[in-house]
Amino acid sequence: MAKFSKAFKGVKDGDIYPTSFAKGADCPPELEEAAASVGALAADKPQKPTNDNSSK
Repeated sequence: MAKFSKAFKGVKDGDIYPTSFAKGADCPPELEEAAASVGALAADKPQKPTNDNSSK
């Protein structure tokens, strides 16, 4: 689950009022697109490449 990089307000599925989320809080999946559009999601840590030499 993505985490917020800054404070964000959004309406979760099933709610009628917005919820305030603090920096570092988990972002509900239904709000990820909106949070990303305003730069409120933390960047994922880059994955280290695996050394899978089984195909050689």
